[in-house]
Amino acid sequence: MSAETTDAIERLRLALIDRYRLEQELGAGGMATVWLAHDLKHERRVAIKVLRPDLAAVIGAERFLAEIRTTANLQHPHILPLFDSGVADGVLYYVMPLVEGENLRDRLARDKQLPIAEAVRLIAEVASALDYAHRRGIIHRDIKPENILFHDGSALVADFGIALAVSNAGSSRMTETGLSLGTPHYMSPEQAMGEREIGPRSDIYALGAVAYEMLCGEPPFTGHTAQAIVARVLTEQPRSLRTQRHTVPEHMEAAVERALEKLPADRFASATDFARAVAQPGADAAPRPRGGVPSIVRRRTTLIAAGGWAVAALLGIALAALLLRPERPLPVSRFSVDLEDNMIRSSTDVPAISPDGSKFLYVDNEGNLLIRQRDRISTVPIPGAKDAWTPFFSPDGKTAGFFTGFPGALRTVPVAGGPVSTVVSDSAYGNGGAWSKDGWLYYVGTHEGRSAMMRVRPNGSDSRLVAVTDPERDELVLFGPHMLPGDEHLLVTVMRRRGAPDIAAIDVESGELRTLMNGLRAFYLPSGHLVVTRGDGTLTAVRFDPRSLELRGQPRVVAEGIRVGAQGRAPISVSPDGTLLYEEFSTTNRVLRVTRDGSAAPVDATWQAAIVYAVPSPDGRFMAVVIEREGRAELWVRNVADGTTDRLSAEGTYSYRPTWTSDGRSIHFVSDRSGKGLVYRIAADRSTPAELLYDFPRGVDEAAPSSGGEWSIVRVGSGSGRDIYGRRAGTSELVPLIATAAEEFAPAASPDGRWIAYGSDETGVSEVYVRPFPGTDGGRWKVSLDGATEPAWSNDGRELCYRSASGDLIAAEIAPGPEFRIPARRHLSGVRDYRSDTRHRNYAVGPDGAFYFIAPVPGVRSKLIVVQNWLEELKTLVP
Repeated sequence: MSAETTDAIERLRLALIDRYRLEQELGAGGMATVWLAHDLKHERRVAIKVLRPDLAAVIGAERFLAEIRTTANLQHPHILPLFDSGVADGVLYYVMPLVEGENLRDRLARDKQLPIAEAVRLIAEVASALDYAHRRGIIHRDIKPENILFHDGSALVADFGIALAVSNAGSSRMTETGLSLGTPHYMSPEQAMGEREIGPRSDIYALGAVAYEMLCGEPPFTGHTAQAIVARVLTEQPRSLRTQRHTVPEHMEAAVERALEKLPADRFASATDFARAVAQPGADAAPRPRGGVPSIVRRRTTLIAAGGWAVAALLGIALAALLLRPERPLPVSRFSVDLEDNMIRSSTDVPAISPDGSKFLYVDNEGNLLIRQRDRISTVPIPGAKDAWTPFFSPDGKTAGFFTGFPGALRTVPVAGGPVSTVVSDSAYGNGGAWSKDGWLYYVGTHEGRSAMMRVRPNGSDSRLVAVTDPERDELVLFGPHMLPGDEHLLVTVMRRRGAPDIAAIDVESGELRTLMNGLRAFYLPSGHLVVTRGDGTLTAVRFDPRSLELRGQPRVVAEGIRVGAQGRAPISVSPDGTLLYEEFSTTNRVLRVTRDGSAAPVDATWQAAIVYAVPSPDGRFMAVVIEREGRAELWVRNVADGTTDRLSAEGTYSYRPTWTSDGRSIHFVSDRSGKGLVYRIAADRSTPAELLYDFPRGVDEAAPSSGGEWSIVRVGSGSGRDIYGRRAGTSELVPLIATAAEEFAPAASPDGRWIAYGSDETGVSEVYVRPFPGTDGGRWKVSLDGATEPAWSNDGRELCYRSASGDLIAAEIAPGPEFRIPARRHLSGVRDYRSDTRHRNYAVGPDGAFYFIAPVPGVRSKLIVVQNWLEELKTLVP
């Protein structure tokens, strides 16, 4: 609120102190601020609208009060009445009933479209109010969803007074305020052209635009600027309603089309006629023929008789050129945003940007969903949004969707704070989501054991299969959905068992999948470009027709240096307004050997790669390493002595979380090469190929053999959490070891086979616990004190190490004897800057007792790169 407005409110508060008590601001618009107030005389709550001081100066108190008196005489069940008005210490105000419900804009933001029967009723109620006012010579001039309130479900039309007063103030004086009367999305062509005389049919056009939005979810004409919208209002025909919503009756579509005609004479004679045509098949609602010069332009060229037609035509062309003249493009700007403590979570590192480019969403290493306003310095956690993966925005930018695992829940939460809602409880994969304007949430699930694209309503109803992968075409996983204009096709990434991934388009009704080009992540932009991230970290762009799904030309590289993570994740997002957001390539890591006193040295100073995990073999001669390459997590083995590195597994989207067998000959690892996470074993010297150890319906997140190999211990996925199971050698059955409603993770059996350590969030905070093994019901001991993850046993079993909530490495001493007891705890070393994982141990204990961590190369730090007004640059790079 400006200082001038604040001063006006304070003067009003003092001037009305004996009549009204201003309590709190309810909202502010371009012309006025609305306050909740208490009517002292009648002991009731009211709403007081206070005009902006600059607008009040232009209108003048006398004109304002005259027009308010006119509208105060409007007594109609669907017109919001006026209680009072006046001038207090130079401040113009009027008083209305307090309507404690939502307005049509709120309803559309929540539900996108209205049921047809309800839309018909609301059109009739608003038309009734308009017809009543029109017959008394009063034109509203600003019909829009914000000015249609709901009281007990019925419509109330608000704001007759300001519109009439402003209109009579004159456009030349209005220019002084920087305001214009009317909202471009609902403004009639004659109003957009600045005509002085505006009649009832201008309100009918606006109501037709509101009806259009109630039926299909957006106004008939949209654009990124007011000029762009006005240009479309003057020169284009709205897209057919029935092509966007086939359940709209033909007569209703015809009625709305007629209300939206360019020439006022081609619209309905009255608002009542419009309402009747909407409700009754057979009413006179035939739309005018389309094509040719827009009616508003034809009208301009026929106003002057013969002899003056050339002048009129030139004036019309000049006026159209003025209105349609493009704004000067804003300059492209780039800047970086440092991330506190490298906080983007490495395994779920796809940030989201709001449709208007003003807000960023991402997930920190603790799984908290964070929001950052573009004009703010710091991030803010969204309360209740925990264990988050791959967030995405609703079309209006007010709500965030996010996932909780692989598989897990799909949830939504208001970005401004509010209750978290569960949309899908246990079968959604954190491979990205999309929220269409027609009210669907798209996510990756499974169908008959295969990766599938699903959709569901935000309230969790009407879940449907959209498309499913085809093993015959080597399709393994779908992810990264992105909605194309019209909500008829969805861009997705198709990860294959082997080879490069593809970008494809899915018909959301038929499920037909059409491959477009190679790539990892794709976006469509209003400039007509398909923007695609590739596995090498380059960003390409190509002209694309979203209706025919055809590429126009060859892709061109438009940016480089984008980080590409495992499972095809590329931390990049582009908003429709042309704001580009991506994480700069920063995964050049190295393996550090860290001693108990904190001394750290690279295992090989020349070895730098996108290493995310490393564990030495039992004899220390080799190291199993996970490296991210071109969208996959691959398993490699490195000879420590000579520095040679061989790739063991690269099928599927990941082969990771390796553990050595006690003889050092084989490595167990988890891979999704079969379509879900399962445990495989491979010879470290590649003498035999990878073999599946055992299947499990729920999928496996991590696995490790116990000391001596008598047991395999695994963490399996479920919607309500992760549980720890065991499989005894020689059997095929997995038996539950620790399975509760909480998340259990990072299991580790002690070297002597007596205990099992694990992490759990049963208290709401991740802590490390120990139970007897394999009889886990025999007790439970909390090892950590104030939050911890990543438990690991020392080689002799005398210590249990873990990472504290602050990232330090703590060693808990284990007392000898039959009972589990911890005599002492101590810090071992400062490892806060090394790579961590809240759900899996991201360091290893070597045979020499040292710790092996992954750390970024010095001087490298994660940062987000933000490019504003990027569309202008893109149009030049790919014209």
